[in-house]
Amino acid sequence: MKTIVLLLIVPFLGLTQINKLDEKNGFKNFLFGTSPAEYKNLILEIDDGNTKLYSLDQSPIRLDDIDFEYLRLTFYKNKLSSISLQTKNANGTKFFQNLKENYGEPVKINKLKENYEWKSTKYQVLYENNEISGDATTSFYTKTGPKK
Repeated sequence: MKTIVLLLIVPFLGLTQINKLDEKNGFKNFLFGTSPAEYKNLILEIDDGNTKLYSLDQSPIRLDDIDFEYLRLTFYKNKLSSISLQTKNANGTKFFQNLKENYGEPVKINKLKENYEWKSTKYQVLYENNEISGDATTSFYTKTGPKK
């Protein structure tokens, strides 16, 4: 009986994660599909034609009481397509808890490392914790690509 109940509940937990990920449409005020002109304090790091990489020119970078080493935004055809951040000051675990609160429970994708994934049909979030430094690198991706 317990097995049947678990089998019925598990798909709904996955749907909750998908819905949260789709509802957020990015990270904080950085929303997929937006243009770089919608953000302040961006520095162009790489210009490769249709693809441009910007870094947030803000010091310190502090969001939800968590310190970040960097926050980088990739735009494809002038639309935000990926977000990459790295924590600093051993804030990786704290950020992981924040991600779980905002996006639901992730799937552990590497049994030997602290690597996790949140995934929906539109978006993917990858989290990797460095156990030595206590910091984490997290990347947010849109899987559908920008609308034409």
